Amino acid sequence: MSPSPTREVRRLLGPADPTDGRPLTAPHDRRADLDRILATSPPRPARPVARRLVAAAASLALLGVAGLQFAPQPRPAFAATPALLQFSGGDGAASELLVTIADRAAGAPAAARTGDHEHLVVESWGLWTSVDGERVASAVIPSRAESWRGPDDSGRRDTRFEDAQFTSPASEWLWRAQNLFGDGLDATSEDYPAGRFPAMWAGQPPAGDLDDWLHIAHPRENGPVETIVAVTDLVRERLLTPATRAAALRVVARLPGLTHDGTVTDRAGRTGAAFSVTSAESGLPTRHTLIVDPGTGVLLGYEQMLTTDAGRLDVRVPAVIGYETYLTADWTTLPR
Repeated sequence: MSPSPTREVRRLLGPADPTDGRPLTAPHDRRADLDRILATSPPRPARPVARRLVAAAASLALLGVAGLQFAPQPRPAFAATPALLQFSGGDGAASELLVTIADRAAGAPAAARTGDHEHLVVESWGLWTSVDGERVASAVIPSRAESWRGPDDSGRRDTRFEDAQFTSPASEWLWRAQNLFGDGLDATSEDYPAGRFPAMWAGQPPAGDLDDWLHIAHPRENGPVETIVAVTDLVRERLLTPATRAAALRVVARLPGLTHDGTVTDRAGRTGAAFSVTSAESGLPTRHTLIVDPGTGVLLGYEQMLTTDAGRLDVRVPAVIGYETYLTADWTTLPR
């Protein structure tokens, strides 16, 4: 059985959950819940190990104030979301094309060894939404994560958050009143001793077919999107060899419902081939798109777009609700 959206969001966001994982109580106790939440010190952001930006849609059930009822208020303006990517030349031969790209990836050169640490840089954009009775507030929170992982699983991870962006004073007031992130999300820099680097999987990916290995922590019963999430989790935590990159693409190529959306320019100005799976597993119809360099198989980005229904989110569909751009994957030394 698939986990409930609330349980899944709590697992993913961890310490960002103001309810501390405790269930909300009966209606007559909800005011006490609110008082406790607002008295909580600003939370540290969850470590981006298996973070799913698409959880923004499901996070409506997470927030402790969601059950409180206030007098109906006008909804704020639609949240400003990134421009939709422009695709050209897509066709239905998604699996065959992705296998071809995987074959190219297998023969591509490996990253030059200029140190013993895997160095990754990921920029992301997330739409965070809360519902308070009839009122909806959304904030856009861009972030940048940089990591260095040594051969003994020691290393460092730096995360920087930009200021939350709001669409109106009313939306910002509601967000601040709920104290969702205190005064903001602080930048973090964490060092890890040997064997303690936070990761979804222990050790390097195995040689050969990655299908079973990728699904160790990503249940197949959650549908094809779970495989997309697994691949993006892998890209965020490991510097992939050409063989591993090719194996991951071949797993994606076998997904039912995979489409080739054509050629696209990603958020960093790079040209790639776009492959998507559309699912309502998060609660809302969402298109999950991987952007791949057609010559080397390098994963360039991951986008999530609501297609036909925004639910309680204050966005106008179609709307991008999250994206990740994979900017750097190389070998280096740990900076001092």
